Amino acid sequence: MSLPKKHIIIKDRVELYGDFVQNLINYIYDYYLDNETLNSDEDIYNHYSWCFGKVCDEFKKEEIDFTKNKQLKDYFYKYFYNQFYIVDDNQNIQINYFEKFWKDIFEIEKQNNKNYLNILIEIYEIFDKSIELKENILEIV
Repeated sequence: MSLPKKHIIIKDRVELYGDFVQNLINYIYDYYLDNETLNSDEDIYNHYSWCFGKVCDEFKKEEIDFTKNKQLKDYFYKYFYNQFYIVDDNQNIQINYFEKFWKDIFEIEKQNNKNYLNILIEIYEIFDKSIELKENILEIV
């Protein structure tokens, strides 16, 4: 019988990653037009890429670069593509649905849902790939 894998989760990073996701949600909602305007996969991808890029630009000001993390961009593209962009009546999906879901994922002190914990670990490891590209990115001096 093998022991479960242990994960090291740094609280400051969880907060940082949660902020990134909340900003991404806000950009997607604030700059979303409608299903008729964004009716092709290319249009959807361009909208998402622009939103992702804007969030990355904000974090670059803090010297945190997520732009080179293709896996992160792809992860959230697939998520929002399936959960928002292609949903027939997506304009009735309230922004607070996504805000609450992701806030709950990133609240590690209150985490008791195994599925949420698994999502947190998965997304934390994907975000961490950006951190690994630049050593000591979050080191406080």
